[in-house]
Amino acid sequence: MLTGLYSAASGMIIQERVQDTLAYNLANSQIPGFCREEVVVRSFPDVMLSATYGRSVSQPENPRYHQTIGRLGTGAGIDWIYVDHSAGQMVYTGDSNDLALFGDGFFTLLSPDGQRYTRSGNFHVDKEGYLVNSQGYYVMGQGINNGRQPGRIQVGQEHFHVDGFGQVLVQRPNQQGIMSNVVLDQIRVIDFTNKDKLFREAGNIYRVEEDDADNFKIPVEFRVAQGYLEKSNSIPTTEMVKLIDSYRIHEASARVIRALDQTLNKAVNELAR
Repeated sequence: MLTGLYSAASGMIIQERVQDTLAYNLANSQIPGFCREEVVVRSFPDVMLSATYGRSVSQPENPRYHQTIGRLGTGAGIDWIYVDHSAGQMVYTGDSNDLALFGDGFFTLLSPDGQRYTRSGNFHVDKEGYLVNSQGYYVMGQGINNGRQPGRIQVGQEHFHVDGFGQVLVQRPNQQGIMSNVVLDQIRVIDFTNKDKLFREAGNIYRVEEDDADNFKIPVEFRVAQGYLEKSNSIPTTEMVKLIDSYRIHEASARVIRALDQTLNKAVNELAR
C-alpha cells in the first residue's frame, strides 16, 4: 500500500514538471524561432512479488516454496527534458532585416561571452550600422573579405540584400560610376551533429561547449530567406490540450492518494483494535 502512495506521488511530481514545461512553451509560443521543450518520463524498475510459505508445526514435512503473485510498478521519474528542434512555420514579413533559415543550421551571434546560436532571425541594424539581434548581439559573417576570419557584419545605413546562400550585398557605384552589387560578407550558418548538447540561454539563444569541435558541422541543406521569419514550433492549442490532459492525470493521482490514505486510516485505527 505504501508503494502505491509512492507511485501516485511520483506521478503527481512528474505532472507538475510537465505543466511547468507546457506553460513555458505557451509563454514563448509567439517568439520567432523558439523551440518547444518536451519532458521524457522513465518508469522505475518493476518489482516481482511472491509469497513465501514455510514448514508449519502441524505439517513439518511440507517443503518451503515461493508462489509468484505478479509484478508491481514502483513509480516513475523524469528522465530528461529535451528541446524539439523541428522547424516552425515560415511567415512573410516584408522587412529586409528579418531573416529565416529554410532547412538546417543556426545563425551565429557574437555576444560578450562568446559565440551563440539561434534560429530567431528578427534582426535590426544598430546605430553603428551593424546587423544585431534583439539583445544587441552581433550577427556574424564568414569574413570572406577579411581573410576568412569570422566577424561582425556592418551594412551601414544602406539598403542591403541577402541571397539564398547568405551573402550580404549592397549596391555601390564602380569606377565607371555604374551601380553594381558588392558582397560585404556571407552570414555564418552553423549546424550541429548532436543538438542535445546545446544549452539554452535567455533570449532564445544557445550555447555550446567550444572545445566540443566534433559537434560542429557545415549544414547540408539550407537557404537564407530575407523578409521571412520562422515562427515558434510551439502551437498554443496543442500545448493547451496537453496541459488539460496533464492536469487530469495529476488530479487522478491525487484521488488515488486520498483513497489509499483512507484505507490506511481504517487499517490503523479500526482493524488494529
